[in-house]
Amino acid sequence: MTLRTMLFVTVITALGSAAADSGDAVATWLLYEPAGIQWRAAENLPQGAQVAVLEGDPTKEGFFTMRLKMPDGYRVPPHFHSMPERVTVLSGTLNLGTGTNFDPKTTKPLPAGTYSSMPPAMSHFGWTTGETVLQLTTMGPWTITYVNPADDPRLNRPRP
Repeated sequence: MTLRTMLFVTVITALGSAAADSGDAVATWLLYEPAGIQWRAAENLPQGAQVAVLEGDPTKEGFFTMRLKMPDGYRVPPHFHSMPERVTVLSGTLNLGTGTNFDPKTTKPLPAGTYSSMPPAMSHFGWTTGETVLQLTTMGPWTITYVNPADDPRLNRPRP
């Protein structure tokens, strides 16, 4: 092995070790096949939505990825988030509108494959055509504030 090759291997190994030790690198391979995803009720969305957290913790500061599954005709009232919301439509259609009043005539259909990035405090709302699955990959903490507090399901659900 030449000196140049040994130096290259040493540098690459050192860089790899530094990346593995940093908080930015994933320490293990995360792999979720569709049948293995664990869905649960999404408590901060209207009844009927399901959530699956794939990576990170949306309630804490830092990177996370989660999926939302919503049935056909599902509606999310006007709301906003404290951090950017980055969404990819994986299946179905999300009809997305902006503003503080729910008006389905003003929405734009976002079919599977669409990516949307919304800034913090941008009021928006939506409804689905067909069962729709979204993937959110962004920074936490992920919060949702409903424009009309009466729309907040956390305030209206009976406690067990």
